[in-house]
Amino acid sequence: MAATEPPDAYEALYQPTFINVEGQRWINFGYALIGGSTLIMIFQALGVGPSVIWKWADDLTTVCFTIELLVRIFEKGFLFFTEDERNWNFFDSLVVAISLFSMIMAIIATADAADGKPGNSSAMDKMKGLRTLRLLRLLRLFRVLKGVEEVNNFVEVLLNSVRMVFLGLIVAAAAAAILATIAVSVGAGAKSWLSHHKLPSMPKID
Repeated sequence: MAATEPPDAYEALYQPTFINVEGQRWINFGYALIGGSTLIMIFQALGVGPSVIWKWADDLTTVCFTIELLVRIFEKGFLFFTEDERNWNFFDSLVVAISLFSMIMAIIATADAADGKPGNSSAMDKMKGLRTLRLLRLLRLFRVLKGVEEVNNFVEVLLNSVRMVFLGLIVAAAAAAILATIAVSVGAGAKSWLSHHKLPSMPKID
């Protein structure tokens, strides 16, 4: 009877290509980014020093988080979407997407505010809304606590909610497209019929 091989004898699913994204150094790098980003947001909120410096530092950390995520996707490939920690991968992707969106919109709003054209008076209101959106980046602090079961459950519930909202938007968009197609078809058919037929005249009432 053949001897059973121990679990360690099997090759791990993830094999590093250029960077070991499951190594402790890479994990510590991610924690350092989270800590640095959190401190920057705190300094921004407290108004410590020139705000433009913290704004640039904040954008830099957003770029670093994006690169970190892209490296993990490149390294793991399809495994990024199927491994046991896929919920955390999706969670990180969501937070990075929020960060990128808020950064881009902040750049646009800043450009609008600096523009002297009329009609840009709402630029400051947009900036206030973006500050609220950027606070959602604090969700990445949960990544430090991903070993806690309650945090894992929260992330799973959050992602399920996002999926349901996304699916709801898709269904709503599909329904709107179908209704629009029906309306256009009915309108085109009615126009074609009227081009070859005349509606009966209304009887005169004495």
